[in-house]
This record gives sequence, structure tokens and C-alpha cells, in this order.
Amino acid sequence: MGIGTDTGGSIRQPAAVCGLVGVKPTYGGSSRYGLVAFASSLDTPGPLARNVLDAALLHEAMSGHDPRDATSVDAPVPPVVAAARQADVSGMTIGVVPELSGEGYQSGVLARFTEAVELLESLGAKVVEVSCPHFSYALPAYYLIAPSECSSNLARFDAMRYGLRAGDDGTRSADEVMSLTRAQGFGAEVKRRIMLGTYALSSGYYDAYYGKAQQVRTLIIRDFEAAFEQVDVLVSPTTPTTAFPIGERVDDPIAMYLADLCTIPSDLAGNAALSVPCGLAPEDGLPVGLQVMAPVLADDRLYRVGAAVEAALDSRRGHRLLDDAKGLA
Repeated sequence: MGIGTDTGGSIRQPAAVCGLVGVKPTYGGSSRYGLVAFASSLDTPGPLARNVLDAALLHEAMSGHDPRDATSVDAPVPPVVAAARQADVSGMTIGVVPELSGEGYQSGVLARFTEAVELLESLGAKVVEVSCPHFSYALPAYYLIAPSECSSNLARFDAMRYGLRAGDDGTRSADEVMSLTRAQGFGAEVKRRIMLGTYALSSGYYDAYYGKAQQVRTLIIRDFEAAFEQVDVLVSPTTPTTAFPIGERVDDPIAMYLADLCTIPSDLAGNAALSVPCGLAPEDGLPVGLQVMAPVLADDRLYRVGAAVEAALDSRRGHRLLDDAKGLA
């Protein structure tokens, strides 16, 4: 098991492409105390594990109110372990979000996702389509909000108070040392986001960019609220594609950002989300993740669905292995 921080999908996406279970708890449900803040209104610590029950056990252990974290929610921890052991979706209504599939998605990802939805229906869940029209604007909104908060949060790493200090040989001014330190200490992507955020927050552009992005965020939250009046959970692929070769998108940040299409809405809204393996894409044999999204502080619903999918797929694999063994006998 391990712990990550999900800001735009940084738990669920690696879990999906590696065939693991990854969970973004409700924002504020797990303490941010001790983390290096990237985007304070988005960062959410959560578990990664080999199976749903292990993720639930870690989720329960690391959750609860923390008076040292101003964003921590003072509310009971949802019964995630009991839900993982229940592994039952009978009577649940599950919504498929059409905005999170279709053109641009790998065919094998869509095939495994469709099979997972059909599996949930066979296990007793009612499946309906639920449109969330403003999810289409989540990606550009996120890439204004997150860099803006990044620009503000990472200003503290200035070589004057703590952390790395470069070029401080007694001959340079404080401004020169600060510039050298930030140039050496931050990677290319971090610098790109700092510059984007600084521009978005600058005088004359704040309302046009950051302010508008926050308005879109509100519309996405309302989409979730309207959807959860109709269904218990929403589902989608976790990522549009399976894992891509190392370094393939290093020089194409837009392609990298597009990998966040499915995961960003839950981060902007602050609700809970989980990725559970749902098979391998036939064209490349790589893992595909099913994303489950639940209302704020209804994290236990994620585990009911995730554990049910996991148990059903494990049972199918067991039957196939038994049939193969009989064929070899």
C-alpha cells in the first residue's frame, strides 16, 4: 500500500495504468497537514493499494478531523471498510457520464469500460445515462485554477527562509540568489505552471481568467449535485488511454494534460472518486481503470462498487483458470 496526493488525478491515473486501486477521498476528509501544498483547494491525500479492501483500510486509518489542517472536515469518517467487505451493488443506481467517453478515447479502454458497466448491471445495479454538460470545460478551468494556486504556494521556496539555496557565495544579491535557486530547484513543468498561474493572477487578467475558471468550477459542482439527485454514483473510464511509453509526451504538455479529462471534475468539485482495475485493453494488453465518483462524504459508495467489480472479475478469472486447467488435464 502507499499514499499519494490527488490534485487533478495523481492517485487515480497511476493506479489505472498500473492495474492498482487508487482513491481520492472527499476533499478535507484526509488531512493535508505535512504536505507540500501545490493547489490548496484541490490537493487530497489518499490510498493506493493492490485491492479494494486494503485501500479501504488505509483510507479509514488516514482519515478524520485534524485541527492542524484548516481544510479538514469535522465529520465522521464514512464506513469505507464495511462497504468494501459488503461488495454489493444490488439496488444501487449508477450513472454513466456521456461527456467522459467517445471521441479521443482508446477503443480498448471503451470496450473494457462498457463491459464493466454491463457487469454492474448484471450484479443488480440499475444503470442510466446522466449528462453533466459542464464537465467539458473542466480541463481548461483546472489549468487556470491549479497553476494560479501553485504560483502562490510555491512562492515560499525563495531561498531566503528554508530549502534549497543556490549561488549564495557572498558576491550575489538576494534577488540573484533567489532567481538562481528557483531556476535550479524547479523542473520545467513546475516552471510552466508557475508562469501560467502568475499570468492568470496578474492585474487586468484575474477576472478574465481565474475568476471565470472559478465560475466554471461552480457549474461543475452543480452538475454533480444534479446528477447525484438521480443516481448513487457516477462511472467513467479513469483515463482516455492506457499507459503511454516513457518520455513520449514530455515535449507535448497539451497531450499530457488531456490525460486528466476524466479525473479533474471530481477534484474541482471536491467529491470522492476511486479507480479500480477492470481488465486489459485488447490492443496492447495494458490495464484499464474504471472510475467511480460519489457525493461528498459518501466515500463508502465507492468501495461498494469497486469491491463488487473486483470480486466479480476475480471470480471470472478463477473460472477461466479452472477451465484452462481442465483442458490441460
